[in-house]
Amino acid sequence: MLQTTVRRAGRGKGVNRLVVLAAVLAVALAAGILVGIRLWSQTDAAGTFPESAAIEQQYGVRFSRVAVVGDGGLITLTYVVLDSEKATRFQSDVGHPPELRSEARDGGTKRVSIMKQGHTLRAGQTYYLVYQNTKGALRHGEKTSIQVGSLVLPHAPVL
Repeated sequence: MLQTTVRRAGRGKGVNRLVVLAAVLAVALAAGILVGIRLWSQTDAAGTFPESAAIEQQYGVRFSRVAVVGDGGLITLTYVVLDSEKATRFQSDVGHPPELRSEARDGGTKRVSIMKQGHTLRAGQTYYLVYQNTKGALRHGEKTSIQVGSLVLPHAPVL
């Protein structure tokens, strides 16, 4: 009889472990779903990215994303190459990078940290510029204007 009691106690511990494991998995799944919903809603709230036919025609690129990264210290400006020759000239002009200006308050940046140079840019490929987010120039959830030369692309969402 003593052996039966020991076996039942052993089974009870196994059942308790399964319950705890199921609870942990349920919490992890719920947390994952909440994170996914939050990321999806941020993308949805940002809306579609604006386009500028003038910038595309003159520089051969279409800007597609602005994101604050690197714990808020960097900004990436992503673009798609439409015309390789024009885009190569655009990227080679390191003295005049696009300027990012906050539409929510004073401030902006044109301090490009990384600008890929000397490589063949291919039409249809996505590339990016990395900026220093000087004095927190841009923040998640606001809008920015991208100024390239005399042309401006307003109301770009910042992710």
